[in-house]
Amino acid sequence: MAALRFDSRFSLWAATALILLASPGCSMTRARPLWVQNMVFWEEEDKDERYAKETPAMRLDALREQSKTLPSLPEAEHAAVAQKLSQEYRNESDALVRCHQVRAIAQCRSPLAAETLEAALSDSDRDVRIAACDSWGVHGGPQAAAQLSTALRKDSDSDVRLAAARALGKVGGQEAIAALAPALEDPDPAMQYRAVQSLRQISGKDFGDDANAWREFTRGGNPAEISTVQRMKLNFF
Repeated sequence: MAALRFDSRFSLWAATALILLASPGCSMTRARPLWVQNMVFWEEEDKDERYAKETPAMRLDALREQSKTLPSLPEAEHAAVAQKLSQEYRNESDALVRCHQVRAIAQCRSPLAAETLEAALSDSDRDVRIAACDSWGVHGGPQAAAQLSTALRKDSDSDVRLAAARALGKVGGQEAIAALAPALEDPDPAMQYRAVQSLRQISGKDFGDDANAWREFTRGGNPAEISTVQRMKLNFF
């Protein structure tokens, strides 16, 4: 009799559990990637409402993941991604999020990506402008050297200008060499040093830290490179 009562209770509990599991809002928890867990998936809500519920940390995680996966996407998909990122960048109030949006869109092989990077060089936040310089170094393209040259000459922040000089070293080419030449005359030793490093990266030549030799090189001259022994001494000391 006791066994029968136990079975009846168990059956009632099991039936209740099944009803609850079948009810809306109840679901089994499954292991999912962290970036999926952080997303908001209310299909009945408007996209803007879902976006508003995401914290900046969630958006940063998603943008970091996007930056990693974009290079492997088919090129045909890049235009749509660039369109989305560009729109989000222009509507974003958080400077840190804008930095990551700029770095992500640099991976897009799309004309709109270049337009957004150009706009980011005029961003009100210095860190976003630094990110834009770095991103031009990644994105490259025919406009890169000219855009970075303008930032190097005109930006009021020294760190942005240093970032532009560094990115020119990655872009390479004669236009980048010409853009770096005035930086060798900069009164700031850090800028002169950065210009030398970028010129060394572009040219594959080594005139040591002799600014005069690098100036001659940018003018089309052919100064003598330092010897292997000199290079070893410089590296040692």
